[in-house]
Amino acid sequence: MNSFHAHGKLLLSSEYMVMHGATALAIPLNLGQTLDLIPRDRTSSFLWNATTPEGLWFSARISPASLSILDTTDPEMAGQLVHLLRACISLQPEFQEQMFRYDVITTLDFSPDYGFGSSSTLIALMADWAEVNPLDLHFEVSDGSGYDVACALAEGPILYTLRNGSPRYQPAPFNPAFRDQIYFAWLGHKQSTASHLKEISGTIRPDYETIQTFSQFSQEMLHADTLDKFREIMEKHEAALSGILGVERVASRFEGLPGSVKSLGAWGGDFVMIATDADREMVMEYLDKKDIKTVYAYNELVYEGG
Repeated sequence: MNSFHAHGKLLLSSEYMVMHGATALAIPLNLGQTLDLIPRDRTSSFLWNATTPEGLWFSARISPASLSILDTTDPEMAGQLVHLLRACISLQPEFQEQMFRYDVITTLDFSPDYGFGSSSTLIALMADWAEVNPLDLHFEVSDGSGYDVACALAEGPILYTLRNGSPRYQPAPFNPAFRDQIYFAWLGHKQSTASHLKEISGTIRPDYETIQTFSQFSQEMLHADTLDKFREIMEKHEAALSGILGVERVASRFEGLPGSVKSLGAWGGDFVMIATDADREMVMEYLDKKDIKTVYAYNELVYEGG
């Protein structure tokens, strides 16, 4: 049985701005998605089952010859899957032969509501299987920046830049000495990144200076050597982006927490990053009172290779 794995992701800086050319700092996660190929004898259809920690998430039976959907639990997801399969074939025509040989099981390590990259990890997995460039595949099927697909196959944190439609990324030596004082908390609902970006893309027109400012935030965040410095950058980043978006900072929802809170990804949903000198017990007790139950310490979540 052939198996492929890709990492989930979090974007620590330059959310929204990365689409306009700002350099972003992103981290791959220990949690991700696995794709297993199950050999089979029949050639009339192949079965695709997608699972999460809660069980079966999605299932479809597809014709390998026409890529038509024979039956499915979710027609919209099945349509997206077929679109992805067709994109793989357009980049690697020989890939269609694989559809006649295997059933597929994907296993997501996290809830798809978390915004950790259920779509980006799948694109990376499919690129690995089809033996095509993952970012080429991404731009065939998505309007996003592609940082998440780059993260899916990275061996540690990265700096990612998209300029004139051309992605560039490199390993980033992000290894904060104060890692034990960083937490990631889920706000309890997922923001649809694709639709959200599309909704506001027409309202953001950052100039060169603004783009450079956010690129500098990424560099400063990467090289911050104390918790106080890191918190200062988080707060400057939040204040600058709040002014651009016209959206209240998420920190307003965390009054009384000794530390700084930064939105991650699409504002208003998904995860926040908390940097605090409070002890873990105090942080967890505070968040529990806020009815925030899903909380990860930095070391529990961030993949650093190996």
